[in-house]
Amino acid sequence: MHAARFPRYKRSSAFCRSDNRIRPRTGAILPYISVGRGENKRLHPEGDATACCFFSQRKRKERKYGMVVWISCAVFGLAWALVPPVVALAWRIGAVDVPRDWRRMHRESVPRAGGLAIYAAFLIGCLLSGQPSRSLTCALLGGGLLLVVGLVDDMRCLSAGYKLLFQVAVATAAVLGSGVTGGWRVAGAVLWVVVLTNAHNFIDGLDGLFAGCAAIEGILLGVALLLRAIPASPAFFLAAACLGFRLYNRYPARIFAGDCGSGTVGFLLGMQSLSLFRSAWLGGAMLAPLFLFAYPLTDLFTAVLRRLLRGKNPFAADRAHLHHRLSAAGLSHVQCGGVLLSVSAALGSVGVLLSTGRFLLGASCACLGAAFLLVQLRKYVLCFA
Repeated sequence: MHAARFPRYKRSSAFCRSDNRIRPRTGAILPYISVGRGENKRLHPEGDATACCFFSQRKRKERKYGMVVWISCAVFGLAWALVPPVVALAWRIGAVDVPRDWRRMHRESVPRAGGLAIYAAFLIGCLLSGQPSRSLTCALLGGGLLLVVGLVDDMRCLSAGYKLLFQVAVATAAVLGSGVTGGWRVAGAVLWVVVLTNAHNFIDGLDGLFAGCAAIEGILLGVALLLRAIPASPAFFLAAACLGFRLYNRYPARIFAGDCGSGTVGFLLGMQSLSLFRSAWLGGAMLAPLFLFAYPLTDLFTAVLRRLLRGKNPFAADRAHLHHRLSAAGLSHVQCGGVLLSVSAALGSVGVLLSTGRFLLGASCACLGAAFLLVQLRKYVLCFA
């Protein structure tokens, strides 16, 4: 009898006896300790114990993923069910978008407090999934504050400067509370969250565009986080809430998200995407968040640059956003939304590929395709005249 060797792995579909019970090993990869030589090799009981641990871990993962799916479905249904009472509340409190100026793309008054339904459904989903983490708690609190200020803005139209200062203050508190340390890291995280907050506010100008884009970003962000072994369930819950709201927001929209919705969702996406920066290795993975949110970021920076070149206030509203230009080119509401959502999904998929080092070749090819797509849209994206 020879001494036991190091643990190895063996694929087997036979039956084994453990604790006086017979159970199958159906194609599982199980460790064993080789004792003896040739036909005298036999499994050590330690292999059976490790097999039990292997199967129990896999079952726990399956139950966890199943719970995320069921809670996401519940969040979807809850957001859909909350929209009608939110519509009634918006009419009562005066949170209504009246088409008084030329830049509006709708002709009738529409309530704009849909962020209440999105945030409420997302909050309940996070609470159902268990005790929120420290970073998620800070994101929920900060999102709640932005929700209240955004609702006031939907009713009374607050100054853009005051809203920006409040966003910076809330983002700073949330970033510090989530555990980010270091002066440059904190400043970069705050800038990222504030930029995403305003970027999603900028694209909320077409029926179904903001909600659809946020849902795509939430799903792709969740996949990117899963590939990096980071908790991703809140991203899927937020995507489900946006999808449930979009049933009422698609053309012709019966409710808008309003500043209380677009700003809050942008803030929540920014806070959840900070984990990608924290665990990113130097290389293409650092570009993953930029591709995930490429469309709203592009629309924001081109709008600000266009206004600065014209000598106008960067926060002054106009009718030169990308969805406005596509509409002016002759596309309908549905066609504009389909084109921009496809662009967002394509660029976001590149971000998912870049989020891990296992798909660098595919990400490189996808980057070339995304560059070609942007070149084709250059007359809409880079037109400042």
